[in-house]
Amino acid sequence: MTDALLKALVSVVAMLEDAAKFGMDSHAAVNSLESVAFELDQMDDSERVAFTEAINRVADSADPARREWIRSLPRNLGI
Repeated sequence: MTDALLKALVSVVAMLEDAAKFGMDSHAAVNSLESVAFELDQMDDSERVAFTEAINRVADSADPARREWIRSLPRNLGI
């Protein structure tokens, strides 16, 4: 997974989390987040390691206020 693709995924997850809080049909947003988590959960151990490493690279290049949130995504998505 390229860092650009991962940044896009992070943006989608952030938008879905915000949408659930700020007006979008929260059921649809939660279902979408659960679908993302389910698909990511299908990764094997080496893919999980690579995903976590890539998440950390993306976090390192992100705005400091968002770094911890980005680093917490694997855990928050149940990976």
